[in-house]
Amino acid sequence: MFGGLIETLGEAIKYPIYFEGTGRAVDTIIAGPTCDSMDMLYEKWTYAMPESAKIGDRAYILTTGAYTQSASSIYFNGFPPLVAYILARGGASTR
Repeated sequence: MFGGLIETLGEAIKYPIYFEGTGRAVDTIIAGPTCDSMDMLYEKWTYAMPESAKIGDRAYILTTGAYTQSASSIYFNGFPPLVAYILARGGASTR
């Protein structure tokens, strides 16, 4: 939640989330890495994550909007601000 998804507070917004991986889908509660008890996207709403998922795999949180980066906490519990990637025509990216 503190990495730019504060609008999930109270489970007000439920973003579509895509997980890479294979296998049976397992209901999952999504929490952040900050060790803060509130850093949980959804506690009452679960997402189906493939059973092959492991720490370090990517989760794609879709339709978050333009303010996700600017609303992220800066160095909350030592985590750096979000990196922004801008995709240029032809697939090149810049930061």
